[in-house]
Amino acid sequence: MDVYGWLRPALFRLPADRAHDLAHLALRLPLPFRLLGPSARAGDRRLATDLAGIPLANPVGLAPGFDKNGDLLPSLQHLGFGYIVIGSLTPEPRAGNPRPRLVRYPDRLSIANSMGLPNQGVDAAVRRLRSRPITHTAVIASVAGFSPESILAGVAALEPYVAAVEVGLICPNTSESERMREIELVGDLVAELGRRRTRPTFVKLPPYHSGEDRTRVLAMADLCIVAGIDGVSLNGGRHVVEPRLSVGHGSLAGRETFPDALRIVGEVADHAAGRLAIRASGGVFTGDDAAAMLRAGAVTVEVYSSFVYRGWRVAEQINRRLLDILTRESGGSVEQLTKRS
Repeated sequence: MDVYGWLRPALFRLPADRAHDLAHLALRLPLPFRLLGPSARAGDRRLATDLAGIPLANPVGLAPGFDKNGDLLPSLQHLGFGYIVIGSLTPEPRAGNPRPRLVRYPDRLSIANSMGLPNQGVDAAVRRLRSRPITHTAVIASVAGFSPESILAGVAALEPYVAAVEVGLICPNTSESERMREIELVGDLVAELGRRRTRPTFVKLPPYHSGEDRTRVLAMADLCIVAGIDGVSLNGGRHVVEPRLSVGHGSLAGRETFPDALRIVGEVADHAAGRLAIRASGGVFTGDDAAAMLRAGAVTVEVYSSFVYRGWRVAEQINRRLLDILTRESGGSVEQLTKRS
């Protein structure tokens, strides 16, 4: 029985922010999801993959932004994901932007958000991870900040408690001089990360929609390669004007971003030529979407919007379709779908 299919119409009658709160409230009760666990896991060795040295049961992860503080991990770890990304976490707690900060586009299976990185801070996440170790799935911590120094401090604090870290530098990025400064800051950050890291490390690269920005992002990828960074995370999001958001604009996520995400993954994978492990997100709703991303060069895919629209069995559904594709095409493993250079 598709319980979420029954619940979704009621949830979608609520404002998106309120429905988001209710979902979080439900996920604070681990027992129902622990009982769901055995049926939510596809459990086939053909789905196993390796992400920069991290063994995963399957290539489907939960993207950062849903579990911002790691407090939902006791429930989320039972929903069939190969890994879960918590955060993004900042050095100090942040309240984020005023509400409303989420708007749904159900006919387009997309979401606009202007969250503003609300989170309880790195220290709170460390305390939570230390007191409640997660054993059923790998956890990656996403760390964001406005300077390399603050990000490096957050990474050092979180590394002992997670399988890997992801870092993202928040830059204004509104003028040519600021874009040049962004390249310099990324270079400083990845060089230091390469020297200090004790866990696999990923850098979150911005999406791009112009030739100039493509050149800039590929230059960032080159800096990661030179520094010995393990991989990058890529998405196809873009800026959207949305008067229903409190700040009047935000980032678009969901099905509409899939073509751009697929293009960016393919271009970065071609450029990196196997030297960076790629985690891809942006409109992945089905196993066919996931297979397309893997063929373009991703090692794993991550979902967020499809978790909202399709519910807590989305990882299982994607993985079962991947198994169908493997059976039909080759009978091999999911790793064989990934483009090899």
